[in-house]
Amino acid sequence: MNKIKLADMKWLMLLLCLPFISSCLEDLPAYSDAEITKVGFYHRFAGPDKDVITGENITIEKELSCQYDINSDAATVDVKVTVPAASGKFTEDERAKVSQNKLWGYFNVSTAAKVTPIEGAPTLGSPGDWSTPRKYKIMAADGTEKIWTVTITEFTK
Repeated sequence: MNKIKLADMKWLMLLLCLPFISSCLEDLPAYSDAEITKVGFYHRFAGPDKDVITGENITIEKELSCQYDINSDAATVDVKVTVPAASGKFTEDERAKVSQNKLWGYFNVSTAAKVTPIEGAPTLGSPGDWSTPRKYKIMAADGTEKIWTVTITEFTK
């Protein structure tokens, strides 16, 4: 009688386990929501501390205070941004540099939704000019699309 090779045994075990692996999979729901649920902004700057490996200044993020009004029916978000007081490494000199022309924005969106900037809007997570209203296409997992307009209505230092 021939011996069963170890490689053959592995294939046999894989084939025997295959029905158990695929039988547990279910069709996941395709979410239809294309909503923005939160908007925020950061100011990023090179701090005084150096990275020990590269020797470059370590980037610091200072989150700006935001109050926002989300109108889902009109697909608009109006944001009031306030630059916080100087403290720690966020000095008065650095605070004076904060402007709407160079902010890093972020959104919270519906589960499994995709965000695409349109009409020249800045890519989220990159510095951008927020001095004018910006438009974003939010696409839900099921393909539903909604065009949102995000506007900074007040910018206070």
